[in-house]
Amino acid sequence: MIRRTTSRDVAAAAGVSQPTVSRALRGDPSVSAETRARVAEAAQQLDYRLDRRGSKLRFGRTGVLAVVVLGMPDQPRAAANPFYLVLLGAIAAAAAERGYDTLVSFQSSPDTFRAGFSQGGDADGIIVVGSARNDAAWTFYAGAAAAGEHVVCWGAPDDALPTVRCDNRSGAAMAVRHLIDGGRTRIAFLGGGWERQTAYADRRQGYIDALQGSEIDLVEAPHRPASSREEEGCAATLALLAANPRIDAIFAASDLLAIGAIRAARLSDKAIPADIALVGFDGILSASHVSPPLTTVEQDSAAAGAALVATLISLIEDEAPPSPTVPMRLVIRDSSTPLALS
Repeated sequence: MIRRTTSRDVAAAAGVSQPTVSRALRGDPSVSAETRARVAEAAQQLDYRLDRRGSKLRFGRTGVLAVVVLGMPDQPRAAANPFYLVLLGAIAAAAAERGYDTLVSFQSSPDTFRAGFSQGGDADGIIVVGSARNDAAWTFYAGAAAAGEHVVCWGAPDDALPTVRCDNRSGAAMAVRHLIDGGRTRIAFLGGGWERQTAYADRRQGYIDALQGSEIDLVEAPHRPASSREEEGCAATLALLAANPRIDAIFAASDLLAIGAIRAARLSDKAIPADIALVGFDGILSASHVSPPLTTVEQDSAAAGAALVATLISLIEDEAPPSPTVPMRLVIRDSSTPLALS
């Protein structure tokens, strides 16, 4: 009878412990890349495959991560922020690399809220991605976490739950410095409601940081809540330009707000970028397709997805979560052409 290769054989060949073999083959970032490569090579040479089903049964886990995409009540699912849908794909890819399947749930109103995935044996934890404006949903998931569910978030309004973000403050400062370097001297911030949203508050602070040391005054567009971020951005920009017609640049706290601002500029007979330069934040795919193409602070969605998955798995395995950094970059397009060139 041919003896089946075990993880102990791989551990001996790779010169590591048996638990390290399991963690390395699951892609656990707590194992160094060098060690993961050595274990993978030993496993390949010995024709060993990690028995995920047996591992799941032994540890009482499902091997599934639930991903909840939050929308707003009465908002069609297709109207969700496009960045969230890109992030959903990145999460699924990162989960697969770690040996997990994903279960997706779209939720928006209390009658659709559901968080008992681990208690129901459907998933081992939850990644919540969605609108910071849905207060009822975030309150619900804070309660779920307090009741024992493993929950990690992107887009939460505060830090009541474990949350992954990029460095919103430095990203915003980078965007505003780009506008200043382009010769703009009357730069407004578009991001009403920032008092209740950590990401927007950090982006506003980055805007303020960039203005320090210059002679540029802080100007903020008024908050105009609406059914969508685009409508909100349009209404707020119309009000801004009515009160401050000499504004020559806008930094918007999201790409969707910026797209609304483009519409408002047209309605106000303002040309972009000749009259008003515009920069958004997020890096949604449609930012390159609007007219003019939108300059934006683009967040690395693949890195964000991997960070969310790694953080959740750490919670599931009762380990200290990592402190991941989500990279970002300024993607310069026609909406922010310098004054000398516009």
